[in-house]
Amino acid sequence: MTPRTEGSFGVEYSALAKEYAQLRSAAASKRHPWASLLTDGIQVINDFMTTSDITSMRESLPAIDTCMLSPEGTQTRFKLNADSIPALAPFFSNNYIRDAMESALGSTATMHRATVQYRTVVGNTGAFEHFFHIDTWRPRYKAFLYMVDVDELNGPFVYTPRTHYGAWRKRMDEEIFNVFRAGPDTLIHDEDSAYVGCYWPHQHKSICEMLNTRPVVATGRAGTLVLFDARGLHKIMPLRVAPRVILSSYWIRRGQHS
Repeated sequence: MTPRTEGSFGVEYSALAKEYAQLRSAAASKRHPWASLLTDGIQVINDFMTTSDITSMRESLPAIDTCMLSPEGTQTRFKLNADSIPALAPFFSNNYIRDAMESALGSTATMHRATVQYRTVVGNTGAFEHFFHIDTWRPRYKAFLYMVDVDELNGPFVYTPRTHYGAWRKRMDEEIFNVFRAGPDTLIHDEDSAYVGCYWPHQHKSICEMLNTRPVVATGRAGTLVLFDARGLHKIMPLRVAPRVILSSYWIRRGQHS
């Protein structure tokens, strides 16, 4: 694998650090609806969708056996281009979510991926997602909508606030820049790309101590919305009880998937 050049990383990385420091400062001072998304890296909204909305959308979910098995080793099954299912528009065409993403990413915010995800395999799969990890060095935001009640038994999302920025990350961000390569379908197909950005438990603990932060476990009833900055350290807890079913949208600046 031929490494990319430091110059192409360093200039953009410095510019992004400055830009997002300004965004965090403005978000904190203006107290706009997405302040916590920018300052902490995560926003969780319970009961974002009503019970009737969730019931209606669940009736239109594709059957699990029609969904593809993820090539990323997570044992997840998912349906790509799920925004083409009209009944799921309350999530995929939601103005609040789009406004949040434009607030974080600017006017070129693009929904890069829209999926229905089924997680049914109980236990630790050994996949990268069970380790705290960073997805990317570039701005990337995600929205999850829980389609079933999610507690600590069925794979809740876990996020470590305020780990989406800081000088401590630069070494890992540069490693992601040099190692990560998405496949033509933008999914991960090799172990190097899957595991780059992962931290061992003791390393994550040291980072939390250094930054005076602790992980947030995002449990909630069906209809809970989770918005997060994928540059921050996050993971999925292994299922002890199946299933976990979510809708997911994945946002980038146009043309900047990395």
